[in-house]
Amino acid sequence: MSAHAKYQDRYTTAVSMERKLHRVAKALKIEFSEALEAGLQFYIRMRISDNDRRLTPELLQDFKDIQFKNVKVLEAYIRLKSEEQQTLDKILEMEKEVQKEQEIIEVWDRGEETYIRIPRSRFNPESHVLKGAPA
Repeated sequence: MSAHAKYQDRYTTAVSMERKLHRVAKALKIEFSEALEAGLQFYIRMRISDNDRRLTPELLQDFKDIQFKNVKVLEAYIRLKSEEQQTLDKILEMEKEVQKEQEIIEVWDRGEETYIRIPRSRFNPESHVLKGAPA
């Protein structure tokens, strides 16, 4: 993903970390920029809850702006997941209907006067009686 799509005002930095931590994160495909951002947000929230005197209204507004952006992204993600779930529910319902139509049932055929097995979709109450149902 290009930096322009990910950041509004990009700032590049180099950080050092424990080699083992790097190896674990890389194996788990954890993006370092996302991990750094999550860690920074954690520490900033901690400082806010501690009423750190260095937090100016301008710094709080900057943090609020970033949080608002994150909330908008999260809302869009939730909306898409909801729409995805509705689509999956419709597909599952359609599959259930298809299975129901293909279900084989045993009925009494009034014309042949014998039990036969037919797909549920061919069941006709005028010529069939479901096995076990009163005639």
